[in-house]
Amino acid sequence: MRNTWANTLITGALLFSTSLAFIGQANALTSQQQRYLDARQALDKNQLDKYQTLRNKLGDYPLTVYLDYHAKIDNIVQSPGDKALNAINQFDTTPLYNNARYRYLLNAGKKQRWQDFLVISPDTPNDIRLQCYYYQAQLDAGNKEMAYKGVERLWVHGYSRPNECDAVINKWTKAGYRTQELIWARMLLSFNAGQSSLLSYLSQKVTQHDNEAKLLLSVYRDPNILRHMNRFSSSKPIVGDIVDAGLRKLAQKDLHQAIKLYVKYQKNNRFSDIEGRQLNRYLVRRALIKQDAKLVTHIDNMLPLLKSDDLYEMRLRWAIREQDLSTVEKYLALLSDQGKADSRWQYWQAKMTSRHDKNRATQLQSTLSGERNFYGFNAAEALGKPLAMNDDNLTPNPELQATLNQDPGLARVVELMALDKQIDARNEWLYLMRRHNSEMTAQYGLFALNNGWHAFSVESSIQGQLWNSLALRFPEAANDEFLKASKKFSVNIDEIRAISRRESAFYLYATSGVGARGLMQLMPATAKETAKKNKIPFNNVKDLYDPKVNIMLGSAYYSELLKQFGQNRVLATAAYNAGPGSVRRWLRQSNGSLDVMSFIETIPYTETREYVQAVLSYRMIFQQQKSLSEGMFSSKELSYLY
Repeated sequence: MRNTWANTLITGALLFSTSLAFIGQANALTSQQQRYLDARQALDKNQLDKYQTLRNKLGDYPLTVYLDYHAKIDNIVQSPGDKALNAINQFDTTPLYNNARYRYLLNAGKKQRWQDFLVISPDTPNDIRLQCYYYQAQLDAGNKEMAYKGVERLWVHGYSRPNECDAVINKWTKAGYRTQELIWARMLLSFNAGQSSLLSYLSQKVTQHDNEAKLLLSVYRDPNILRHMNRFSSSKPIVGDIVDAGLRKLAQKDLHQAIKLYVKYQKNNRFSDIEGRQLNRYLVRRALIKQDAKLVTHIDNMLPLLKSDDLYEMRLRWAIREQDLSTVEKYLALLSDQGKADSRWQYWQAKMTSRHDKNRATQLQSTLSGERNFYGFNAAEALGKPLAMNDDNLTPNPELQATLNQDPGLARVVELMALDKQIDARNEWLYLMRRHNSEMTAQYGLFALNNGWHAFSVESSIQGQLWNSLALRFPEAANDEFLKASKKFSVNIDEIRAISRRESAFYLYATSGVGARGLMQLMPATAKETAKKNKIPFNNVKDLYDPKVNIMLGSAYYSELLKQFGQNRVLATAAYNAGPGSVRRWLRQSNGSLDVMSFIETIPYTETREYVQAVLSYRMIFQQQKSLSEGMFSSKELSYLY
């Protein structure tokens, strides 16, 4: 029998409104839905008479707000502020509200309608371009001091600002607010950001520190000139700024030289206590990233002075990779109380303790086994205990559920899903979730679950921080597609489902910053190559938003990785995230010296390390739904030397 949370979908369905649920599950379009689509098409074709006729027939259909937005927005952005404010506020319970405000403010700024701008945005906007318009509007309104302080904050930045900022920045400059101190501050920021053109431009504006500006440019071109310490002997603070920035840049090319020079400059009292500590922290962090054995003595001398769990953890991973157990014990002891309480370091503390006190180690493992995470599951398996799911067994609340039918936002989501407008539906869902407390968010999540909107149920758990509502967090999404792919490529269904859950949270249209797409987040090039190898129909990148295509391709690719790495799921999962080349490089570096837990802990990329741990843990949770008791690792994965 399945666990309680897996039954929530069945028991909860009886308590939901049939009207909303029916619409979400309907296959054929209703007359109102078809009329809405026809109205949108008429509007797009500028067939205004036809549009108005259809709009009148729609009455209070939930999606008429979208028609009203598209029909009116061009006029709204041209309207006076007071009139526009009333029009925009008609959308205030929808995602269209922010769209309307943005379009209005952008138009008002371009046309220099400053009074109208402030009617719509009396407070500072988030968008940088709109901020520049906002401060121009405040300046026009006579709020000179406030406006110029805002411009200063925008201008002192390591990167160039948008063109929309030029006008107000020019006024600020002509008014005499661009001081030499601000120019110098921005030069340092552009230096650290690697913006050579901006740095060169700013150097031409320097009037009080000509020599120092030239010196900064010289250090930018060749930070190794810092070895000529006599050139940087001035006690001026700005010379200290140059040395600090130069050592950071030098550390990217020659870390040994940067540390050597840092020690020398520190002995000469070049830095204040705070400056020296911050620079030391930066250099030690880079040394820990490189894991250069020649620097280990310096690192171990510096770390206790820096008192940073973040740096201690980096040193711990290095020691684990080297199997330097005494150093592991040393830095476990240096962690703060909060750091020691982290399940990750509780696991390693138990492992270290087992070397000399097995009873105490067992006690530590027993405590850890009560947690629902990667380390808790490992501890439970080691002790032969059931995995702790800590599920809150979320159930529908009839009283709260009754209020869902009165929510126009949910009605819009239902209609958008019926029309397969999933991107708009997700925007509505997020807007909806942010308006409610966690108790109400849970009920919306159950509604989503019962309608098969698995990405929305997961999103509800995230927005409401419902970490123990496993029914919402781990639904059996796209079950038919995962089952077909699992059989075709002989991969475990819970493994590929866990990958998808981590990659996209089951959102069909998920797109990463680097271009990975769909449920299993495939890069177009990988998808094309995988499709060709496995004779899977694939026409273009849009196909990656089709769950049938995406899951088939993702499963095929994962199957290839399993074959490449001898059916080792740890390595295949890491390769799915970081690429097989990275995994092979890590294996060459460890050279068969690590057990599975040590290998995972010492994966250099934080993202990949957390990814592997999450996917393995998610698989265990999906297995628990079906009362399966497979271990986290196979016997081969446990015995393999990484």
